[in-house]
Amino acid sequence: MSRQFSSVHRPEDANLTVADEHGTVQIQKLVSQGERLEITNGHDEIKLDSLLLEGLSWQRERGVLAEVVADLDESDPVPLTGGAPDGSVPEISISNEYSHTTVRKIHTEAGEAIQIETPARGTRINLGVRSLRALTTVADTYVFSEWFQTPFGPEDDPVEGPL
Repeated sequence: MSRQFSSVHRPEDANLTVADEHGTVQIQKLVSQGERLEITNGHDEIKLDSLLLEGLSWQRERGVLAEVVADLDESDPVPLTGGAPDGSVPEISISNEYSHTTVRKIHTEAGEAIQIETPARGTRINLGVRSLRALTTVADTYVFSEWFQTPFGPEDDPVEGPL
């Protein structure tokens, strides 16, 4: 008996859609040689593992994101914090041997967004549709390696340095 396996498994209940006046962005979990989150705006896409999502969750300022994501629109009206979870869609869990992140759809006064959270670290960030579209234009996720100069997340005390 021969078995055919798809190289990428897309769990049906592990996808979200967020929209604004300019269109939609699809977010879905992929399982293929590890779990990844695929973000697509219809023609551009990016795939992020849990560690890269964790690096995003550490960011506290939109300007820091704009330094790494060239097309990031700093005028995205969605705040980086706050919002109410959309209880009608399940959150997505992305894990690997180094980290665990959750992604959920939220509603803010400025519109729909996703919230990326690293529960073990207590860090989270909201990304609106504009920011997600910009994220899909990143051609090489190596640019995010800058965030791992402090591998345990941002340090509140510059004297403390990396752990």
